[in-house]
Amino acid sequence: MALCSLTTRKLDVPGEEGQWVEIRPLSTRVMRDVEAGARETAGEDAVAYGYAVADGLLVAGVVAWSYDAPVNTENVADLDMATAMWLVEQIVPGEAGVPLVTSSPSTIALTE
Repeated sequence: MALCSLTTRKLDVPGEEGQWVEIRPLSTRVMRDVEAGARETAGEDAVAYGYAVADGLLVAGVVAWSYDAPVNTENVADLDMATAMWLVEQIVPGEAGVPLVTSSPSTIALTE
């Protein structure tokens, strides 16, 4: 059994020599909270919902990094798209890129 709050992985950032990010896996409770927050933020806008989910996954999953800035919501939101999507895939394997909603966010039908 792995307790997500006690488990981390340190990864080298591709294409950024010397830079690293430490991440944690997310529990089902955290995933549920991220999705609920995304629905509240995005309403019925499927694209906004996908980005809100990605933002929530990053905020919940990034523990530390080598960048010269603290890990916080504002700085996580400042990650370039390629790094952000790579991190989403590392935090929640199988979610390649921003999750896409196949219908309204209220049905939560996610696809890759």
